Amino acid sequence: MGRSPNYRSRLQGRTVSRRRFLAGGGVVAAGSAAMLAGCGGDTPSPKATGDATSHETETPPPAATEASPKTATPSVTPSPTATPTPDPYAYRRGGTLRLWKPAEDQGLDPGIYHVGNRDIIHSTLTQPLTYRPSKNLFAVDGMAGYEQVDPLTLVWSIRPGMKFHNGDPVDSEAVAFSFGRLAKLYEVRGDSHVDRRGFDFVDSFEATDELTMTEHWRRPNADALVHRARSYYSFLNPRVVEAQGVLDGTYAAADGTTEDVYSVQDLPFGSGSGPYVVAKRDENGTRVERWPDYHRHVPADDGFVEGGPYIDAWETRVIDYSYGGAREAFLRGELDVYGHVWIEELPDFEGLDHVSVSEMPSGGLSLLGMDGAKFHDRRARDALQKAIDYEGFIEAIRPLGGRYAAPVSDLLPHFQRLSQEQLQEWQRYEPEEALALWTAADFAVPIDSIKTLVSAQPVEQRIGEFVSQSLGEVLGLSTELWHTDPYCSDYRGCPPLSGRPDDLEAIVFGTGEAGGTTGVLQDSLVYYDPQGHGQRLNYSHLIESPRPEVEADALTLTAMLQAQEQEMDFDTRVELLTDVQRWILDNAWCFLQLPVSQVQHFAFSSRLRDYAPDDWATPYALRRESMWLVPS
Repeated sequence: MGRSPNYRSRLQGRTVSRRRFLAGGGVVAAGSAAMLAGCGGDTPSPKATGDATSHETETPPPAATEASPKTATPSVTPSPTATPTPDPYAYRRGGTLRLWKPAEDQGLDPGIYHVGNRDIIHSTLTQPLTYRPSKNLFAVDGMAGYEQVDPLTLVWSIRPGMKFHNGDPVDSEAVAFSFGRLAKLYEVRGDSHVDRRGFDFVDSFEATDELTMTEHWRRPNADALVHRARSYYSFLNPRVVEAQGVLDGTYAAADGTTEDVYSVQDLPFGSGSGPYVVAKRDENGTRVERWPDYHRHVPADDGFVEGGPYIDAWETRVIDYSYGGAREAFLRGELDVYGHVWIEELPDFEGLDHVSVSEMPSGGLSLLGMDGAKFHDRRARDALQKAIDYEGFIEAIRPLGGRYAAPVSDLLPHFQRLSQEQLQEWQRYEPEEALALWTAADFAVPIDSIKTLVSAQPVEQRIGEFVSQSLGEVLGLSTELWHTDPYCSDYRGCPPLSGRPDDLEAIVFGTGEAGGTTGVLQDSLVYYDPQGHGQRLNYSHLIESPRPEVEADALTLTAMLQAQEQEMDFDTRVELLTDVQRWILDNAWCFLQLPVSQVQHFAFSSRLRDYAPDDWATPYALRRESMWLVPS
């Protein structure tokens, strides 16, 4: 059977190509070659980086700590406070960073939400450390060091001399309170964005002495450091939380004691100890300004500056997604960061002196989810996997080139070791075998039509049409597409745009263009985890499945996921992760991977320097204090 000619003919006339845009657009390649090759390093040469990093960028100081290939939790030794010296980069100080976001925040408490509030949380609060997934590099912030003294004990040394904005000291009691409140908020609210896997292995957070905080664990966790880099673990002033917070509920501990739990969705003054304080926050946006008493960051670390951030203030505008307002404002020179540029937008960014477009490997997801209750027989799932014309998909959907996707993101090349050739052992178009498998498969619920839910987002719409047509033609089935709101994340609960049947066979999820990573492996694996999206999005790829074969497989995968998460030796963990990925692909489990874009693009103002382009595909970009602005 040939490729899908009807679908390809609809895409004729699309003129964007990677060669064309690279030739005319002045694209800065941000580590693409190294990461696509899976080498892990992405430090670019000065000739390749343009304005992104080559303008007098500081060499990362020696305190920056690369995750050791032999251990998942390297140690950083605290350094004594150095005598202040004249700042050789004083000319970089000043200016206002101009940002945008699509909507007001839902609240500022870092232990509850992470959507729409990074402009405040990352500027006014201190985090323990930060992480650069592309380099597998940790850099300490509020902590001066840490040590994994044994598999169940992590000891933190808190940076001396820090104060909250109201003058209260940042000490081990405050840090233990900030970490320990997350599980309690999660329990009493039930709607937290916080990933419970960051704390569900912890027995207690102990204030050992004034500047030492110890985590006592009930089981090992190799991702603990990356979890602590998330903004959830920002330092909060317990005195302010308890005096000015809002009561969320009462937490009942296992020993029978109870505790009132408070949130600070408005972050009253004195809540934080970060380099900025809030000057404005309303329906039009926010403004934060330098806090003059911010502690010195000695020694400097990757992305951090001894004397605090170079930039004086951040101004963030609220601009609705719907009408292209942010793009127009950026192209007029009113913003310093636009963010991800969709492929269809790329020509608009060509030939503009005030614009710098950075190209980096795409971290996007493009998945086909299957209802486990209906596709309980592996042969049926295998049939779907072999009925997709992957090369035809790349030709039709990926004008800048595509690549085969693994269960673990390619933005984590130190963990994701399956090659493109190896992935094609599973992601291979075999229509005759697909039909034979489908015919032989057992169906508790007969299927003669595949109904697929897809958002109205244009790229997802095209993906849905391609996949639906492929499955229909190969398997001899009728197919239907059902559409929902592109900004609704819980597809099963989304209001439909064009009606919806009571049940569905499949879900198209993700465009495969834009995407990033926090560095936590669960970001990738949650889509296959029987305790994650395996039960939320598709139902019944879960341990409690009424189908014995699904239940058995769910138990097997759960044990494999737990084993890799608890493995503290780096090389052994890589082997276990490769086994997990092979198992998912062998069993066509839960979600099928569709080819993703080879690259993605982010746009910045050419006056912004040392902004580490790859970081903008992570949650950590705004913490880079070494960013600076060329004076107008």
